[in-house]
Amino acid sequence: MSSRELPESLSGVDLGVIDALKALKEEADILRDRLSGLDAVKADFDPAVFSRVSADYKKQLAVLEAKAEPMRQQARESYSRLRGALAEITNAHEAVKLDRQEIELRRKLGEFSEEEFKKRLQAIEIALTERAAAHKQGEALRGRFLEVFSNEDELLQAPAHGPASTQEMPIAEDIDIPMDLAALEIPAAQTQILQVLKLPEPPRVPAAPGAKPPAFGASATMSLRTGRLVPQNPEAGRAAIPLPPKPVSIGADASNEIRIGGPGVEVHHARITVDSHGYTLSDLGSKSGTRVNAEAIQTRLLKHEDVIQIGMARFVFREG
Repeated sequence: MSSRELPESLSGVDLGVIDALKALKEEADILRDRLSGLDAVKADFDPAVFSRVSADYKKQLAVLEAKAEPMRQQARESYSRLRGALAEITNAHEAVKLDRQEIELRRKLGEFSEEEFKKRLQAIEIALTERAAAHKQGEALRGRFLEVFSNEDELLQAPAHGPASTQEMPIAEDIDIPMDLAALEIPAAQTQILQVLKLPEPPRVPAAPGAKPPAFGASATMSLRTGRLVPQNPEAGRAAIPLPPKPVSIGADASNEIRIGGPGVEVHHARITVDSHGYTLSDLGSKSGTRVNAEAIQTRLLKHEDVIQIGMARFVFREG
């Protein structure tokens, strides 16, 4: 039984931006209270004075909002790392529980003496305690983020369209991957390996006497509404992934048509199917979930420009 290391340290989660946002929020709350109080004394002052003071408070609020928005995006990126660390802690905790069952089984089979069993069991209990403490610490950090965001959905919002974050690689949005990936080289150091299947050969149907030509054939083609996934961060890769007209599985295992690594990604995480209505994304009962436009989904018919998040990987779905 191999030993398992603790997941990445939660100390890497940056809380400096949270402290700065909290200070801005307190300033904004004071200004909003003053704006609310203006109406109560409006009749006691000249309208020109009222308008001047009201406009000043609103201007100050706008300045605070302009400062806060880039900080919110930094906080979302830091929160994404926190969620990944929590997912690793949870997975490690479950793995140690399996380790405990394993040594219990080996003891029953006579592999361990009672003394050896107690020694190994003690090590397992220590590991479980460490992981429980790490999870508690992570939940405390999650609470800090929620002090300055109204809810978790706001933290999970996709970034607005505009200049790319300095922490994200510039990614070409409309580069198509050739359907034959045999000649495509992917760097070994790249943690995310993306694969797509070849488009199936169209079936050939023999024509019956007097029948119309088949929908597929050497001289006939069928018009399909095509779609692709465009990566939006390094975890999703660097090139667009065309979606073939057949079910496509997504997950961490190499057997998936689209393989994504990293924390929070199940072995078989999600599936994309296609029919006459378009492409449908379905979550396969994953623990960390599948999100479309920051909303957790079970099944969703994808629309042009929908933002898909699986683990830390983020894609934009595009048609045509």
